[in-house]
Amino acid sequence: MSKKTIAILAASLIFSFCASTQKKPSRNPDQDPQYQYEKAVISARYGLEDEALKYLNAAIALDPAHAASLKLLGTVQFKKRNFQEAAAALERYLELQPNDSEAHTSLGITYEQLGQGASAEAEYQKALAVDGHPEAGFGLAKLYYDQNKLEPALEIIQGAIQKNPRSAPYYNLQGVILNQMGKYAEALTSFQNALQCAPDDIYLTVNLGIAYINNKQPATARELLERVLPSVQDEELKAKINEYLKLIRDLD
Repeated sequence: MSKKTIAILAASLIFSFCASTQKKPSRNPDQDPQYQYEKAVISARYGLEDEALKYLNAAIALDPAHAASLKLLGTVQFKKRNFQEAAAALERYLELQPNDSEAHTSLGITYEQLGQGASAEAEYQKALAVDGHPEAGFGLAKLYYDQNKLEPALEIIQGAIQKNPRSAPYYNLQGVILNQMGKYAEALTSFQNALQCAPDDIYLTVNLGIAYINNKQPATARELLERVLPSVQDEELKAKINEYLKLIRDLD
């Protein structure tokens, strides 16, 4: 139980004592949806997802319009990869709280997992309309990139970067889009910015190496890729890096 709840209960006890010495019936906390929700929060925090679901279902049975429980239910079901159930919970939540951009974004991501691209796009657009939520921008830009809609994808991810200029994934996606558009110098700068945010990310380092190749800087690319190669555990990625290094040698 939260400190705020404890404080409220204490105040109630003091008030009851001062007002009357008559004994009053106590409420069963198990019949309180907020109490069930708070137990679910603690369970989810410790990775006890099945326990969290038990408490959330109890909370919603007590109050079908308990918004916080519906939102958390969507999150827990998503983590368990129960995407249909996650979508249903978030849809019910958004009927109650239609201006929650974070929930629209989560629902968009869930729809993508279900292969419902048009529905995902609609949710991302709703989130952007509320407050320009950067994660919605990232999701929509990625969706447009996959559809080869490069110009709108670039415009949207640039908006997301303005909202959150310290996100490595945002800069990485921008770099990928710019590279696909043949804007190699700009892609190079974007990958450099990404690595400033996440300097130990191997995949970003490889993307930067590719950008150097495309930007006709093979010596810099070789140095970077040779330096990162010993740290790579993924055999598929290791093979790709060796392909790029062979390409650089062939260019010499």
